[in-house]
Amino acid sequence: MSAIDLILLGSLYQGKKSAYDLQKQVEARNLSRWVKIGSYTVYKKVVQYEKKGYVSSETVKNGNMPEKTIYSLTEYGKGHFRELMSGFSLAETRVFLDFNAVIVNLALLGESDAMEYLTNIKKSIQDTKEQISGSLSVHKDIPLFGRTILEQQYMLLETLEKWEEGFEQELSSQGKKAFEIKKGGEGK
Repeated sequence: MSAIDLILLGSLYQGKKSAYDLQKQVEARNLSRWVKIGSYTVYKKVVQYEKKGYVSSETVKNGNMPEKTIYSLTEYGKGHFRELMSGFSLAETRVFLDFNAVIVNLALLGESDAMEYLTNIKKSIQDTKEQISGSLSVHKDIPLFGRTILEQQYMLLETLEKWEEGFEQELSSQGKKAFEIKKGGEGK
């Protein structure tokens, strides 16, 4: 199971929803920023949950609107949700940063290309930090649990800024030496 399962089952723990409503809640809470989740995934997951007995479904029609399927968390699903909560809270903390795939390959390029990509990463960190800061200042009514995640992300971005500055300084001080590749793929 994944963080996506925890998010979707948690949403259904709050109350009955259609797959469309689940997707809208993910978008409204801006969760796709931290967990890769799209509408196709949501629809696919609710079907899987029903097969596993985590949710039950009913088809409803409201006036002239088309029929839609509403999903409810079963008692079995609530138990599974609690197991996921426990498992994730006990799991090793891992931080996956997509840009690390760029960092490990910088030595393969020339110094100017490497510095360009490092500048791109620096700008992305700064832009994301500004975006989160804006959300925190504009949306003062964000509930505690959502706000604390934004604050956590902001603090991580501040740390990443410091890391990037140090890395850039070290890279500059090593100059061309940093871009020399040993046979076997690692820098000297």
